[in-house]
Amino acid sequence: MADPTPTSTPRPGGRRRVAEDARRRPSALSLLAVAIPLLTVAALALVRPAEPAATTHPPTAAPLDRTTAVCPARLPGADDIRLGNTALASGELALRVGREDATVALESGVAARTERAPVVVHGTGDLAPGLVVTRAGAGSAVRCDQPAPERWFTGVGASAEHTSTLTLVNPDKGPAVADVTVWDGSGVVDVPALRGVRVPGGGSASFDLSEVTPSRDALALRVAVSRGRLAASVVDLVDPLGRAKPVREWLPAQAAPAATSYVVGVGAAPADRTLTLANPGDSEVRVALELVSGDSEFAPSGVEEITLTPASVSEVDLSGVLRGKRAAGVQGLRLEATGPVTASLRSRTSNDLAFAVAGATVDSETGVALPAGAKRLLLAGATAPGVVTVQAWDEDGEVAVRERRVEVDPATAARVNLPDDAVLALVRLDRTGAVVSVEASDDGLSYLPLEQLQTTSQVADVRPAQR
Repeated sequence: MADPTPTSTPRPGGRRRVAEDARRRPSALSLLAVAIPLLTVAALALVRPAEPAATTHPPTAAPLDRTTAVCPARLPGADDIRLGNTALASGELALRVGREDATVALESGVAARTERAPVVVHGTGDLAPGLVVTRAGAGSAVRCDQPAPERWFTGVGASAEHTSTLTLVNPDKGPAVADVTVWDGSGVVDVPALRGVRVPGGGSASFDLSEVTPSRDALALRVAVSRGRLAASVVDLVDPLGRAKPVREWLPAQAAPAATSYVVGVGAAPADRTLTLANPGDSEVRVALELVSGDSEFAPSGVEEITLTPASVSEVDLSGVLRGKRAAGVQGLRLEATGPVTASLRSRTSNDLAFAVAGATVDSETGVALPAGAKRLLLAGATAPGVVTVQAWDEDGEVAVRERRVEVDPATAARVNLPDDAVLALVRLDRTGAVVSVEASDDGLSYLPLEQLQTTSQVADVRPAQR
């Protein structure tokens, strides 16, 4: 019998290979599950969401059309109020003398008035930019500053032999509030009488530190205004034991602590000179001292680096350093610290007291109403080689200095003599900035640290609330 027809036998593993091929090939559903999210992400990436609307806007600069200067009450003999406008504008300035309203006319940019009480000067329109005011007389002088939210005073006293009086003047009609922080040689001093000081509109408040916080240490003050506007000033009184007569002078304010600062104004006559440094921070600070002359800045021999513990005030006697041949030509001090500090230099003779403080850098121009007597313009801390141009006018508005140009260089000091009859000066700095001060001597020595002239104001951006 014939053999049956052979049938094909499937190869071993053939079905397994087909199944595996089927498994390797993704299904359409799987492809869609992957593609749809990817396409969604790509589509979203092409859509740019709308920028969120800004909720705050910075202030904008506008021409200055209103400014205020506040002169403290007189010291004995210091009744002379000098007023000026560096643009030589003419017009009427509104005054408040004590609690009485008055006016004074600027003619060719200058005016003068004799007053004993505190004087608030309001300049508007063209009289606002470049308004400068000074109180002076009998060997004392002080710039009448604008109200500021913060002021620092270094080297004040609160003892029987050395005391200071802090005065706060409110130039506005509404009340103002300030907190005064006090530091001594070991830390912050708790003075309840100087916390939350309220000054009524148009009024003033004075505090004798020997009464509110008696201390034999040198002190430093920070006046911080939390409501309204206030102008702060300090009168320092040294009344040594014996027959020596008391001497007093205004202590200029410093705007803020700084790591690098220049104290411009040393004086050439022999005197007891004391440098006071304050460290308001919570870390130890080391301060290196250099003298600044017309030729260079140099470290004096025998003066070591000064160490200030946190939140402390320290005094350094510089009478020996700033005397003799090695101090010839010295116009100021340079302080290089490892942290922000404030500083003042007190110069005392048997019949006079003078203060120089760490000044702010003037970037372009500054001006000052000048006291009577001999005057000199002092500059130090130039940021780059540049040129300083000085102009001055007398009490009739006539030119006293048409244009005097002086070249200044970093690490040097410069000195410019001004005519005795000059009552107003304008100082311009080109290609550089510098710390500028006026040294005035009329029956006594005084220093007036100058600040940058403000010609614009910051206008807040106020809009309706978004609901």
